[in-house]
Amino acid sequence: MRFTIAAALLAANLGAIAQTAPPAPTPSVVQSLTMRAAQRLQAGDVRGALADVDAAIARDSHNSAAYALRGTIRMTAGDRPGALLDMTRSIELTPDVKGIEIVYTNRANLHWLEGRMRQASADVERALALNPAFALALHVRARIKADEGDLDGARVDLDRAIQLEPKMMPAYAARAAVNLQAGRLQDAISDYKSLMWSLPNDADVVASHGIVRGLLGETGPALDDLLKAGHMNRLSVSDQDRGGSAASPAKRLDQYREMNPNDARALLVRGILSVMNGDIDRGTKEMDRAAELDPALKADVELIRSRMRR
Repeated sequence: MRFTIAAALLAANLGAIAQTAPPAPTPSVVQSLTMRAAQRLQAGDVRGALADVDAAIARDSHNSAAYALRGTIRMTAGDRPGALLDMTRSIELTPDVKGIEIVYTNRANLHWLEGRMRQASADVERALALNPAFALALHVRARIKADEGDLDGARVDLDRAIQLEPKMMPAYAARAAVNLQAGRLQDAISDYKSLMWSLPNDADVVASHGIVRGLLGETGPALDDLLKAGHMNRLSVSDQDRGGSAASPAKRLDQYREMNPNDARALLVRGILSVMNGDIDRGTKEMDRAAELDPALKADVELIRSRMRR
């Protein structure tokens, strides 16, 4: 799902990460460079952020906070090997200091993205040992649990994360996906409604909201959402593999179908997505099969065909 340690969170905690080496030769300059790098990252200036933090590390090669920030910058830029080296160096310098749980969590997220589940679990557990109320770590642990099939455990962690950080939208998105996969459709739609309120221009959210509405029997509104999402961003309704952890709404639906193979409405919604992706034959077969499984869906199939011919 689109997750990185926020530059704002890291910047706010830079001062909490202690030094283990002798004092830097020019601490005020190092601190200024590091803080400016964090601000540039927040503003989307990845190149400028990297230049500043490189300069900070050149002045003080034992600055744990600077390595932590550079790891985040490199991760944002797609340099995962470099990010891993910097995060590991930061942890080596200050393994137990207050604030380092951010770096453990960021490294756990990186391991998770690379499929290294054992290392991801070890890092996130260390983060939570240092700070049991760290919502971001609970969020990462929940995603690890969900990938391992522990949907109930994931839900517990996400509930706690949202309790701690009520405005943490990625946790709502993760909980909605967990609820969908577990078949808790009313809980899933509740989370997606919260996301729609906060992120009305997020095409993935609109598409996911539509999918769950379709599963709940709201075929017309579901089609409205899916068509709107496709207009906003074609990838939101695409079958295209995004790689890494960024499961598409279509992939979430397929996960639900794997656990609910006889759900005719799921097949109906899948048919809509297939047609939207240009595979009309597949979509037609899926919708026809849905109507065979549940004859009450024949009217819904006609509604979909009528609207998609326009």
